[in-house]
Formats: sequence, structure tokens, C-alpha cells
Amino acid sequence: MTEEPNPSHPSRSPLADSILARIDRGWDALEQGYIEEAGEDAETLMEETDDHPEARFLFGAALLESGFPREALSQLTECRGQVDDGVLLDYYLASGHYENLELEQAETLFRKVIQAEPEAAPPHYGLAQVLELMGRLSDAEGSYERAHELEPDAYPLPIRMTEDAFEAIVAEAVEHLPDELKPHAAAIPIRVESLPTVETLLGDGSDNPITPGVLGLFVGPSLKESDEVAGLSVPPVIFVYQRNLERFCQTREELIYEIRLTLYHEFGHYLGLSEEDLEERGLS
Repeated sequence: MTEEPNPSHPSRSPLADSILARIDRGWDALEQGYIEEAGEDAETLMEETDDHPEARFLFGAALLESGFPREALSQLTECRGQVDDGVLLDYYLASGHYENLELEQAETLFRKVIQAEPEAAPPHYGLAQVLELMGRLSDAEGSYERAHELEPDAYPLPIRMTEDAFEAIVAEAVEHLPDELKPHAAAIPIRVESLPTVETLLGDGSDNPITPGVLGLFVGPSLKESDEVAGLSVPPVIFVYQRNLERFCQTREELIYEIRLTLYHEFGHYLGLSEEDLEERGLS
């Protein structure tokens, strides 16, 4: 998990040094968070190399990081047995299965990666997330602890709270909402749940699933749609997911801030704002 792939698998024609260097730069860009640039470079490289598996691998990884798990998994699956770093590919495949809510496949592959590289923290953390969503919370905590032991700075332990303590923080965050949002907060239920359900994340199945790590979720018609769908839809509700927020935040103060930001974001959806609108307002 610490080495970048070496794009020279013997089953394919050798790549020119200039192409190898560009693939390396693509992985560097992806690691540094330049996801869109890495994806664009990978797509260009696929065109130039007749869909070489190493270019496809980079493209699939960029798609996964960009929030397109179905397309990513399709691209990554095409690379099996054809890239130099099979362990890294298995890690990305496991992550793709997790994001697609194919939890048994994700667990199997994360365990395969751990068997190959037991001292690598990322697959332990990935396995923990899978086990958590499967409801195997004790096993999940053990995997979180192992990831923390291996890389404490990168994988801090989640700070767990009782349900009552967490709901008190949510109530405190609601009290600090802007005045223009408070009437909506009084009208829309805010429900604290441990984790999202697979059914909620899948939606109607017509699009990519919602990421399992989502912090909150607005369900129901927006304020703009409420008159049009009166009596035909579920009433609006905002979900706040405790274990995801606990994993995301490291202090009580940070938790209050993130809950408040999550509520702003979901109320924005209720008011009919798009993701682009929310991003412009710093709520994404």
C-alpha cells in the first residue's frame, strides 16, 4: 500500500518512458488531491495507449475518488490480472465494492489485501468501515484500532458518545442555526441514526449510491416541490448519522461545528439549493 504501481506488466506491450512518467504523475496528483486533473490525464492516456490496463487503473481510481463508484468498479474490474501492483488494485476494488454497497465482496478483498500487507493501515480502516455498515460493530472497532496503531496520525480513533450525549450536541447545534433556518428546524424532524441503511443509500437504484460515509441526508420533497407533490411523497426529514460524524470529528467542538454544517447543508437541500449552490456558500 505504500508503493505506486509500476506500469510494465509483461502481458501488454511496453509503454514508452514518457507514458510511464505521465502515469506516475497521475498517481502523484491523485494522492495530493488533484482528482479531476488525475482523471483527465488518465482518460487521455487511455486514448493514447489503446486502453492500456495501467492507464485504465489510474482512470478507475480517479473515478472512485470522484464519487462515481459504479463506473469506477467497471473500469477497475477490467484491470484484474493485467497490472503490476495487484495488491493496490485489490485495495481499490475493495473500496469500489464498499462504495457500491457490495459489502461481502468488499470484506473479502480487504482481508486479502491485509493478508498480503498486514502492516498497511488503509485496508484495516477500509475493513472497519465495511464491518461497521454490516452491523458488526465490535469487529469494526478492532479494525479501527489496528489502523490507528499502524498510522495514528492518519487514522485517529473515533470518539464514541452515548446516544443521549450526541443528541444533546445536535440540539445545541440547532440552537445556533441562523435565524432564517430556525422556523424550518421547528417544522422538519431531525433524526439521529447510528448509520445510514443500505436501502437509503441505494435510493431507487437509478444512479450511483450515496457514499456510506455520508454525515447527514435530507429525504423528501424540497420546499419548492412540496405543493406539487402534496400527499404523494414522504414528509421531509433530515437524518444525522452519529457514527460517521464521530469518525469524522476528533473533538466535541469540531463535532458541534460539523453537525451545524451538516444541518446547514441538508436544510439547503430542503430549500431547493443544488450542490453547486451549497458549494458556493461554503456548505458543501
